[in-house]
Amino acid sequence: MHNASASIEKTLAAKLLGMKAAFSNYNVVRMREALRYLSGPKLELFIKIPFLIHINHPQFPGYVPEPPEACGIYNFKNSGFYKVVLNNKEIPRDILDTETEIKNPCILGFYHIGSLGTFTQSAQSDFDYWVIIDRTCFTEKRYYNLEKKLNHIVKFSRETFDQEVTFFIMDQADIRKDCYAGFERPETMIAPKLFLKEEFYRTFLMIAGKIPLWTILPANIQQGTYDRLVDNLFRQPELTFLLKDFIDLGKVEMPSAKDIYQGIRWHICKSKEDPVKALLKATMILSHTTDDKNSSMLLCDELKQKFAKAGIDDCESDPYKIVFDRVLHYHQAYAHDGLKLIKTAIFLRLCSYPEVRLPEPGSPKRQLIDKYIRTWNILPSHLKKLISYPNWPEKGKQLLDTTLIQRLAGMYEQINITGKALEKDLPPMEQRNMKILNNKVKANLDRESGKIPASSNFLARRVLPFLLITKNSMGTWILSAALSKTVHESVVHKSTAFLGLMGWIMENRLYRRNKTHIRLKTRLKLYESRDQAVSIDALYLVMQPLKPLFDSCFEHNAQWTKILILLIYQDSSCGVTHVELLALNSWGELFLDQLRLDTDRLLNDRYRKIADKINQYTGEGIRLFFFQMADTRDANAVYKIKQFLADRFSMHQPGTPERNRPILDKL
Repeated sequence: MHNASASIEKTLAAKLLGMKAAFSNYNVVRMREALRYLSGPKLELFIKIPFLIHINHPQFPGYVPEPPEACGIYNFKNSGFYKVVLNNKEIPRDILDTETEIKNPCILGFYHIGSLGTFTQSAQSDFDYWVIIDRTCFTEKRYYNLEKKLNHIVKFSRETFDQEVTFFIMDQADIRKDCYAGFERPETMIAPKLFLKEEFYRTFLMIAGKIPLWTILPANIQQGTYDRLVDNLFRQPELTFLLKDFIDLGKVEMPSAKDIYQGIRWHICKSKEDPVKALLKATMILSHTTDDKNSSMLLCDELKQKFAKAGIDDCESDPYKIVFDRVLHYHQAYAHDGLKLIKTAIFLRLCSYPEVRLPEPGSPKRQLIDKYIRTWNILPSHLKKLISYPNWPEKGKQLLDTTLIQRLAGMYEQINITGKALEKDLPPMEQRNMKILNNKVKANLDRESGKIPASSNFLARRVLPFLLITKNSMGTWILSAALSKTVHESVVHKSTAFLGLMGWIMENRLYRRNKTHIRLKTRLKLYESRDQAVSIDALYLVMQPLKPLFDSCFEHNAQWTKILILLIYQDSSCGVTHVELLALNSWGELFLDQLRLDTDRLLNDRYRKIADKINQYTGEGIRLFFFQMADTRDANAVYKIKQFLADRFSMHQPGTPERNRPILDKL
């Protein structure tokens, strides 16, 4: 009997080792693809990051001198990344011999998640890492030191390599239960947790530490079966040595209607950052609403079945290729009217949207694109148009983005009735999260009158070295931009209002103070509270921060927070002739308003008219910022307008009735 049991355990160990080898094979294939497309400096950083986390030495970025030490990745010295470091002659040998032996490493698993090593990798791909810890081994101070160390590395990566890096610190026990709470803080999350874990398992690259146990267990098993299997494995003494290098992060269940509803709305919120990626991911989620056999398995489980067969330059085991297959099937079977658009999205994603260009000839990515060109019968003229996307006029790029987002809005309408019914039965914390998500969706989809519109995603992502604002003979304000230091500026936006143009620049983050030079070319000057003219930078600064720093503001309806008021004097002798207002609300939305004044009326009547316009923006705590555009500053106008406002606004201050306190001192 003992021999039979030992034989079974030996067979089980051999099977687990075989599945581990299959995952290792797959991870090598993915890693090779990641290295293929990383530029020299980005590759250097990619290799360096795990070493900087593992070590804590003043000679290297990420050093935190205060105790307790918060560094070290489990089993890092057996990783391929450490082997590369050993060959780096810039690192002193004595440091490698003495400082890399970490007795109590604080990180159990270190994984890259996202597009690296997939067909969607591009020069714009961020470095996003999951950092898995055991919270029971951390004091609050040690956790703080780990965050501090990681923040140092983020700063180093941005300043030295111009690379965005994000670390997500996760507790192994919480992740197992699909909980994404911070250290000793309650979970507040609007992202779809189920799909976050699905994407993790589907796209993660094993960097160092323990291997997720999910990788060596059968695909598509029920939660109860999974739990019993894991429990049984860890009870086998003969498997202890093998399993010490694995970590259980739980499995992913098939999505419920609530998960689908939340997932689609989440990607609407993310669509401004990348509408192409958002549409593909949302369609993948929507495919689970069908009874189709094609959607009966999660994509991460479908991918797991391909681990052993993954080969170099093989496209069938790519994490995003299976997404493309799923969304194409969905549109062919259930949404044929959107098939052309989804094919366009796939093509652009493979060509590194928004910096669209064909991949290098002979690469797996190029082979897949060539296959799509043949099977989709893409005409040479249409192919040429898609490839020339970076040269499209700004209006054309905006139209494409709008079309993609409208398709997302259509998906939302498909599930909205079902989703709204589900919200009523949710616990209070989830209802709060749903309300935040609902309001964020509203802010993304609403196109109210006067709202400052979005630029194209292409333009918003670029760092523009130069912006020029001029006014033509028809009174239209024109924004010209140089897309690079070697390219002459071209017109990217027009507006009938100066603040309409400035609002568009702010909304789309086109002006970056340390990287963009902005020039206003007009005979009139800008003034604030002094006789000396100010630069456009002053307008920009008073409206910062533009976007909310935290999601909690979306728990409530939008409230006005700031109003930038520009008094315009075409002829100083005639007084103020025109007023523009740029209003910001608590959701980070900008709105333009204008008021034409009758120059035949007395100045006091005009000032009262301006005050009446400002009074239309109700709410407490509104901050007003007055500027003038004129030949010379009018010293009396702002004071007079504030006098009229003092009779109409009421603000609360301790010791005064809430409704009777004048706003004059606030102004």
